[in-house]
Amino acid sequence: MYEIHITETARNSLKEEAHSFNSFRRELPDIDSVKGALIDMYGKLPKGRQKVYIDTLSGETQEVGFLHSFWNRDVSHNSKSWYQTDWISIYEVTRKPVKII
Repeated sequence: MYEIHITETARNSLKEEAHSFNSFRRELPDIDSVKGALIDMYGKLPKGRQKVYIDTLSGETQEVGFLHSFWNRDVSHNSKSWYQTDWISIYEVTRKPVKII
């Protein structure tokens, strides 16, 4: 089982600070389904060139995802376009039942 975490951020121009406007998680059964979901969302598989890292407790860095940036526009409202950067992380999920009583 796999889980995609996507946080969508936007800004009106490249000079402005970005703000988060949406975040969601989606569970999928296999890695091919993950790739298919990303293609459905973005029209192609994101290249993932801009990596996202965290610092571990041991002081090392660990790659945890990537950024996908593009100009977006809501055509249904004829709105002004904005620069969107999605923070994408993919996790392998294992579940183990826990007895609490």
